[in-house]
Amino acid sequence: MKRISWLVAMSLLMLSAFVPAAWAQGQEVTVGMEDNFFDKADITVEPGTTVTWVQRGQYGHTTTSYDGLWDSGLIEGGTEGTYSYTFEEPGTYEYFCRPHEEVGMVGTVTVSASAEAEPLADTGGVPLALVAALLLAGSGLMTFAVLRRGVS
Repeated sequence: MKRISWLVAMSLLMLSAFVPAAWAQGQEVTVGMEDNFFDKADITVEPGTTVTWVQRGQYGHTTTSYDGLWDSGLIEGGTEGTYSYTFEEPGTYEYFCRPHEEVGMVGTVTVSASAEAEPLADTGGVPLALVAALLLAGSGLMTFAVLRRGVS
């Protein structure tokens, strides 16, 4: 019985070490770089959100901030290439495409700590509940294996 209690305690300790870190991660948002425009050019996000720009056009594009915080460099057309930046501080960040700024290929990321941020669509990735369930199942299987080994 002492061994079971120890294994349960260790399993819970491992679970509590990994799950909060997974929930603490920010959102992920995707912005398309189409031919001469950004799809979802003006977005509002919470601090800690990673925005990924995806090249979906035929022509080369950049995502470049006016204040010098980021510059993707030219991402060639037809490549589905990406560039990501994580926004930690509240504020308004304007950006543009170097080759297409003059035709209006510009956008804004507003980082707001308030609850009034626009809800954004899920852009993929593994759901955190699935990660937690897998960790819990793994620790249960380890416990079962150790107990079974001790009984034999």
